[in-house]
Amino acid sequence: MRIDIYDDNQNWLNWGNLVNSWISGAETPTTVGALKRQLAANDVTATVQGPDNRAVSIESYGDYDPADALVIVIPTAAMRAAKAVGPGRYPLPLFYDIAFAGAARANLSTQEAQDFALRRIGEYTVNECC
Repeated sequence: MRIDIYDDNQNWLNWGNLVNSWISGAETPTTVGALKRQLAANDVTATVQGPDNRAVSIESYGDYDPADALVIVIPTAAMRAAKAVGPGRYPLPLFYDIAFAGAARANLSTQEAQDFALRRIGEYTVNECC
């Protein structure tokens, strides 16, 4: 993972607010050091890979034009491997509990956890965001 956001409801909200500010036109960081400063200024607890002078590029999805090529962005094999799952509770961020009114998380078999992970990869690939 290139950025590891600490798994806490408020922290995810702080991160979402920072991303939203970039969507709204706030200055985006161009280096890891600048990103770390923005994270700190916005009370986001996260680990960012790389030295402070590593370049950061924040890009938006393009506007929809049916004449343009259809772009499908997929994770790399290394990204997929970093999120390997096993039996037990699927490792969703804690804020998902809010959407399910605090219902207990199911204990999944290894196969069902892997199938769920594949469903998430597929969904994220086509839903882009929001």
